[in-house]
Amino acid sequence: MILRRIGAVLVGVIVAVVIVQIAEFGVHAMYPPPPGYNMRDMNAMKAFVAKLPAPAFILVLVGWMIATLIGTWLAAKIGRTAVTGYVVGALLLCGGIANAFIIPQPAWFSIASFVIYIVMTIIGAMLGSPHRTANQSS
Repeated sequence: MILRRIGAVLVGVIVAVVIVQIAEFGVHAMYPPPPGYNMRDMNAMKAFVAKLPAPAFILVLVGWMIATLIGTWLAAKIGRTAVTGYVVGALLLCGGIANAFIIPQPAWFSIASFVIYIVMTIIGAMLGSPHRTANQSS
């Protein structure tokens, strides 16, 4: 049982991260960084993010929304409990908080991302968890 839940969390996080990467790759394809851009140079990354238009941020938020919903749903489904979905959501939220502190971004974007992580975690975990009726035993 515990291995199933650990595996559920790992699968949920991996799937969510892959979806986030796809969304962010799409944004980079639509809004490419300047020539010679070094992603490992934090100052260059900060300058690039500061110049992104609002639609780029919105696309990233949509990707994070889908990733959180699917990752938490999948974790709850595999783990057979909403708890595994909530763990995935908490990990994603921690990543989002770290991201907000590491990479300067508009305040509205940070607030929206935190709301998305929380709301999509609740929805995904509830949808993925098994539903019990009053006639079933615990």
